[in-house]
Amino acid sequence: MALNIVSNYASNVATRYLAKADAAASTSLAKLSAGTRVLGAKDDAASLAIGSRLNAEVQAQKQAKINAGQATSMLQIADGAMSKVNDILVRMKTLAVQSGSGQLSSTERGMLDTEFQALLSEVDRIAQDTDFNGTSLVNGSSQTDVSLNGSSVIDAAHGFASITLGNDVGDTTISVSYDSAIDVLTLENLTTGESQGIAIGSNAIATNATQTVNFDQIGVVVELNAAFDKSNDISSLPTYLAGTADTGEIDESSVAISNISDAADFAAQTGNVILDDTGNQSTSILYYGSYQTLTSVDLSTTGYKTATLTNGGGDTFDLSFEVTFVFDGGGTIPELDLSGMLDTRITGTASTSDQTDFTFKLGTGTTSGVDEVTIGVGSVSATSLGINGQNILTKSAADTTSTAISAAIDTLNTARAGVGAAQNRLDFASDNLASTIENTEAARSSLLDLDVASEMTAFTAKQVLVQSGVAMLAQANQMPQNLLKLFQ
Repeated sequence: MALNIVSNYASNVATRYLAKADAAASTSLAKLSAGTRVLGAKDDAASLAIGSRLNAEVQAQKQAKINAGQATSMLQIADGAMSKVNDILVRMKTLAVQSGSGQLSSTERGMLDTEFQALLSEVDRIAQDTDFNGTSLVNGSSQTDVSLNGSSVIDAAHGFASITLGNDVGDTTISVSYDSAIDVLTLENLTTGESQGIAIGSNAIATNATQTVNFDQIGVVVELNAAFDKSNDISSLPTYLAGTADTGEIDESSVAISNISDAADFAAQTGNVILDDTGNQSTSILYYGSYQTLTSVDLSTTGYKTATLTNGGGDTFDLSFEVTFVFDGGGTIPELDLSGMLDTRITGTASTSDQTDFTFKLGTGTTSGVDEVTIGVGSVSATSLGINGQNILTKSAADTTSTAISAAIDTLNTARAGVGAAQNRLDFASDNLASTIENTEAARSSLLDLDVASEMTAFTAKQVLVQSGVAMLAQANQMPQNLLKLFQ
């Protein structure tokens, strides 16, 4: 190659190799700083994709292991409550045996029963009060079957997002009314006659928001959504179109309809319920459009009445009302306008299960029985244990109670065995998760984590190349200086 001062080939070559060595040293330094061999997809796209999925799996498994630990803690609380209830049952058994002995008088048995009833109340208190993060553990579960009427007033599409009946509500019909002037929503249990009104405020419910109204006195929780119109009234009472038959009168607020087999056919009726005066009110037939009772309804006595009306085509509904003054067979017959009644009635059934089911997420998927495990925790309430209402006031009662308590102890021990079995299962599940996390983490590590010793060796070699490159570049830049001697 000719010697010249315009182009320094050696310097260009040295510069290129120096830049390459410096870039490699910088990348190696970044890997050492980050602790990973894959800084970006360009380093190893396949390893990055697989490693990222494994990392997500590991993090999810770690949370599942936490879930298992919390589930175990929750079951320990439940088992602790069951242990105390067992102690109480043992004491109650002792009192029953003591009361069943003939040397005691009724006065002494009464004293024993005072403690017995206090302990019975404590069993229910423990059942009600034992919870984990606000979730009841040993009180059984509420199973609610509520039927909204599918009408223009009481309907999920018109603001009633959900209606939940409490454990002790039972099979019932509930009327709903709303007074927009005072913003009060009122529910009445037409089975028991209990009612409760709650001011819900005039502010409209925001979109995608809900407002929960707890009617704790009658055991009903209503959840309203944005479709609920707080500017319009809801009336639950039927309308009288005529007067009464002499002194006969029906309590207007007590009228209720339920068990409608065909709501559309019922709503299509244009007639009114007429109390048919045949001259003998004990044989009155009730009519509503094409519907009528097949048997007579006795209106000659006061009290609550229930009649089933049918249209002859198999469609039926039940009409309930209270006669407050008897009909004597004369005068004008009252007519009740039932239009709108369907709109303001809710029917439903609530019952209590003897156990509460909890579903724990112990995997990273959503498959029931694999990733999700359901565990039942038995109720320890007096009703579930079969000792509700027991006493030891007499020898006979004490013996009966003693037998019931023995059965309750067996029931409780069965529930405790279930909790213990579930705890052992969760322990094994937690151990399996720990092993899985360890192995999955090892697989992820082999793909993404940096071999520090190997990379440090490589970094040292690159540093030597950078240092030698700098030195050689300096030498290459000195080569044109040698040509100056030719001009001397």
